[in-house]
Amino acid sequence: MTETHRLLIALSSVTLYVLWVAVIFFKSKTNVDSSDSKNQTLIVYASQTGTAEKIARAKAAELAENEAISLVSMASLNLAMLGNVSKALFVVSTYGEGEPPDAGTRFYHALQRAKKSGATPLSNLSFEVIGLGSREYKQFCRFAVSLYENMSLLGGTPLNSLTTLDSGKGEHLVHLNSLANDSSEQIQPWVLEHRKQLNQDNTRGLYAITLKPPPSAHETGTAPTTWEAGDIIDIYPDMAHKKRPSSESFTKPLRKLVGRSYTIASAPQEDDLKLVVREVRNAKGELGYGSGFLTHKLLQNQAAYAQIRKNTNAVITDTQCPLVLIAAGSGIAGVRAQLAKRAILKESGPVWIFYGERDSELDNVLSKALSPFHNAPCIHKTSIIFSKSSLDSTTASKKYVQHMIVEQADALKAFLGASSAKASNSGKCISSDASPYTGRDGQIYVCGNFEGMGKGVDAALRDVLGEEQYSTLIEKRRYHRDFY
Repeated sequence: MTETHRLLIALSSVTLYVLWVAVIFFKSKTNVDSSDSKNQTLIVYASQTGTAEKIARAKAAELAENEAISLVSMASLNLAMLGNVSKALFVVSTYGEGEPPDAGTRFYHALQRAKKSGATPLSNLSFEVIGLGSREYKQFCRFAVSLYENMSLLGGTPLNSLTTLDSGKGEHLVHLNSLANDSSEQIQPWVLEHRKQLNQDNTRGLYAITLKPPPSAHETGTAPTTWEAGDIIDIYPDMAHKKRPSSESFTKPLRKLVGRSYTIASAPQEDDLKLVVREVRNAKGELGYGSGFLTHKLLQNQAAYAQIRKNTNAVITDTQCPLVLIAAGSGIAGVRAQLAKRAILKESGPVWIFYGERDSELDNVLSKALSPFHNAPCIHKTSIIFSKSSLDSTTASKKYVQHMIVEQADALKAFLGASSAKASNSGKCISSDASPYTGRDGQIYVCGNFEGMGKGVDAALRDVLGEEQYSTLIEKRRYHRDFY
């Protein structure tokens, strides 16, 4: 046997040994991973405006010190995933009159199907449920109640009684204290740069407000402040009365603060943060706590203390598909941000705007509210209606934004069918007056008061699109409801 043969045999032996060790290691790692997953705590959130997600992340940070934690949106959850863990914590909101939030719809239907089968696939699972809602609704935290009951019927063992919190009264804030020292969640000073009344109604003014972001990370040593179209800013009016340097962040426990939430009206590329806020007064004529602060009490160059809250349900990542933007009143804030996001791009899909206001003479504010993007090439169509523009001012004859949706049902369905063909040679927004479109499936974003317009618009869309397409829009995350 030659020296070359001996060398080849030696190399072959070493190679086989390395492969054998790798196989043993892989099998061992697989068993460990499987065992570890059984010992993990799965934290699941179903959030409509981001609050439940925020609490879930705070819980994950708190428990991660002593447990193996996995955090997941209910939109991607299935029963098999729950079968691979021993414990789960659910933090869920309730949408409208007892419905699951959009992220929870598919899993809710899966629970209903499993319940009908009579099986108990969750017999090895221990769970807790924290529900967020408002006692102003008759079905307070109804989705959390339903989730708790269904999980129990499928064999799950409750670790504690169901926890229900009225987020409108700040009962949820105690769960957010662990975020106080997180630089991405700090309450920071946003200085009032500009404020202008858009309408001519002195009893219910609509104001465009511009806030200058906090000092940069380079100046303060904190994380940079940014947001996406669809995100929310929580304003804490009481903090404006505290005397502190404008560059100082505030980390007081959140449960001791009272805030108000507003949908951001600008894209981050605009640098300044914009809001559109309706002046609110009670029966005595007294200004609202949050709206009064922003529209009257906050002085120019004075700091409003606030923090950005992610609202993933309202963030639209596809900028090429047809997009229907629907709003009434101050809901135009969310529409402006979504439009700005597309108008800033060299190429983007077409946008159809539906907007409703009260008085055609006093509240004709759409162009001013959307400026400087009110003539953006990507705007396919603008449909506006005033509830007091008809000759008969009785409630029965008034028309609102949901009536326009029904009246233009065929054109709306064609627009949502798919996107415009190709970008124009100008390199601007993709737009076309022709329909139907061909390409991507369209999406819908609605922003405004749930009681004032949300119910009506939702019912109109369900009627126009049909139950099957309506459900598909929700399950595919193509219907974005940003209600307050």
